[in-house]
Amino acid sequence: MSKRKTTYYIDERVLTATKLTAVATHQTESTLVEDALRSYLIDEGRAEAARADLRSLLNELRQRPELNDLDDKASLAIAVEEVKAARKERQKGRRPSRAAG
Repeated sequence: MSKRKTTYYIDERVLTATKLTAVATHQTESTLVEDALRSYLIDEGRAEAARADLRSLLNELRQRPELNDLDDKASLAIAVEEVKAARKERQKGRRPSRAAG
């Protein structure tokens, strides 16, 4: 499988933990991060769930006749807004409740 170089911004504590774990387990940081992402996304089924969500959204959008005659720019704008809304909803689910505290 081919590999590509990429850059992410990671919390300093997470990066330190990654470096320490890589040294302790005799792995490269890259291998450790790739294995963690693979486990999180693939082994736990999140990538397939995301694909299923996208398919569902596309099917739902195909059923809306007012969207079928849009040009590419308008379609992209709607898609971007839908993604932002989905991310916002997902973030709500991750945050601990302040009232629980």
